[in-house]
Amino acid sequence: MNIKEAEILFQAGALKTPVIQKHASGDGWTVTLAGKHNLNPMLETARGQVRVFKRLDAAVGVLFEVGFSEITIVR
Repeated sequence: MNIKEAEILFQAGALKTPVIQKHASGDGWTVTLAGKHNLNPMLETARGQVRVFKRLDAAVGVLFEVGFSEITIVR
C-alpha cells in the first residue's frame, strides 16, 4: 500500500501498530502495516515496489505524519 492508502486506513481505524524492520539486503528499513485490510501490508512506492528508507528517522517521520503515535522497531 502507498502512503495515501495508509492515511485513509489509519483514519478508518483499520491499521494496527506499524512495524519497522531492517531490509533483507541490510541497507535500509521497510515498514509493515498490518490490520483489517486486503492490501499488501508493506509500505510501497507509487510504482508498487517495496519502499526502502535509507534512514530510520525518515521511516518514523512518515508514520508520524500518517498519524501513528506508537511504532515497533525490529532489528
